[in-house]
Amino acid sequence: MRIYGGCPRSGRELNRLMDVDWSLVNRAKNLAEHQLDKPILSFPIVGDYRQPLARFMKPGMKMLDVGANQRTLKTYIENALQAEVGYKSMDIDRTFTHDFYSLEEISGEYDAIACFEVVEHMSPKQGLEFFHKAHELLVAGGRLFVSTPNVYHPMAFWSDSTHITPFRLRHLAGWMATAGFTRFWGFRVVSMTWKKRLRYWRYRGLLRLLNIDFAPGIVVVGEKG
Repeated sequence: MRIYGGCPRSGRELNRLMDVDWSLVNRAKNLAEHQLDKPILSFPIVGDYRQPLARFMKPGMKMLDVGANQRTLKTYIENALQAEVGYKSMDIDRTFTHDFYSLEEISGEYDAIACFEVVEHMSPKQGLEFFHKAHELLVAGGRLFVSTPNVYHPMAFWSDSTHITPFRLRHLAGWMATAGFTRFWGFRVVSMTWKKRLRYWRYRGLLRLLNIDFAPGIVVVGEKG
């Protein structure tokens, strides 16, 4: 039993509000803890959420871009590699042409799947369904790359009224583990100018004390065993 808004809520009612089994969500929080068990400020920084994907990709690999919008990720990766990759895109918005317009339509096998700034717009159930689908589509050793607002940043998640589900870095990895992913990497996303480096040095003690972060985004990478 839990008190919510002054009214008792049963486990069944919580499951309905969450749209997934609450016990599954609670268990997922700890599944990747042994791999990512450190304070948020200890995770490495990347200047762009696409960088971990670019480092992983090799010429000729196949990738799927979920929430692809204008398909600019293809150009970014191919410019980084100076080579072509097998690229397919999925987006529910039909403003632009894509290979797929729903998760159910997606077919094929991929070395990498990217989902950048999308999962926070999904309900918990939709998020878990996506992680399971991504695991199914990846080849052995393939990786899922997910970026989302950093909830340790005071405003990153709350700055957009369309955000639905917040994910802490370790908890996002745990949700991926629920879908079958076995190895994980975490990054914080922020472009570090010299002014930001100076501010961090000056306020690092306060950040640690309050357990907050100046990086507005995170990337979690999950590998299929």
